[in-house]
Amino acid sequence: MADLIDATNDAAHPDVHGNPHRLVTEWRATARILAHPGLTAKLTRRPPDEDHGEVTAP
Repeated sequence: MADLIDATNDAAHPDVHGNPHRLVTEWRATARILAHPGLTAKLTRRPPDEDHGEVTAP
């Protein structure tokens, strides 16, 4: 709830755009994932202990 209050306060500033909308969108996406047992299991399992090597700079 504090996140929503902070986002609403930030939105009062002219240089901040879309903060409350983005926050609600993120909450909704999280709720959809947590409501789906298969997605929750995929996203909360421990990653494999594989090393895929160094990541190259773009």
